[in-house]
Amino acid sequence: MKTLLSALLACALSGAPALAACVTVAPGLPGWERLDFDDIPSNTWREEGGALVASSSASASMLYARTPATAAPVLSWRWRVDRAVPATDLTRKGGDDRSLALTVGFAYDPANASLGERMRRVMVETVAGADAPGRIVDFVWGGAHPVGTRFESPYSGSASRTVILQSATAPTGQWATERVDLSSLYRELWGSDMPPVTQVAVFIDTDDTGVTGEGRVADICLSAD
Repeated sequence: MKTLLSALLACALSGAPALAACVTVAPGLPGWERLDFDDIPSNTWREEGGALVASSSASASMLYARTPATAAPVLSWRWRVDRAVPATDLTRKGGDDRSLALTVGFAYDPANASLGERMRRVMVETVAGADAPGRIVDFVWGGAHPVGTRFESPYSGSASRTVILQSATAPTGQWATERVDLSSLYRELWGSDMPPVTQVAVFIDTDDTGVTGEGRVADICLSAD
């Protein structure tokens, strides 16, 4: 089962090296770790011209990196889709493929966690360690939803939110630059101050539609303004 939150929780077990606030993509992808899903073929990943290139063919997996815990509120990056995935309903389990996604993991904040999150936390820490993220935001290029749509993950509920930044029909082969005030967004989504960012991940997903997709991400950076 594809569960972005569960996948990020597993990152805590892997010992991936921490990266600087601006996450670089160097030849050989040092500092990045691959995370596969059970019983689903894996994507392929490579570096090209300073960008992380994700290729997917009836497959799904993610590449992730830890960042030093930071309260830097502004996240920026560039991304491009070269082969788009058909529009899918990302609010339901199964059939929820997407062209590209950038996922941000936040430190667990017990003071503002919901009852359900607190109840699950013991199990999460037992499996993934005390530094596993508590919540995530999944910024998506794709899906059958208008740009700006926000919703809870059908897999992880209130601990994981999806934000549509580019539609499935956005032009391919063209770079788009994103800049998100994570602090403001976090307060809008969960009603509390943003805890430190601890992880970022790149995800592409075509196992349900069975198509071939490709995209790239570059210049991921967390900054104060």
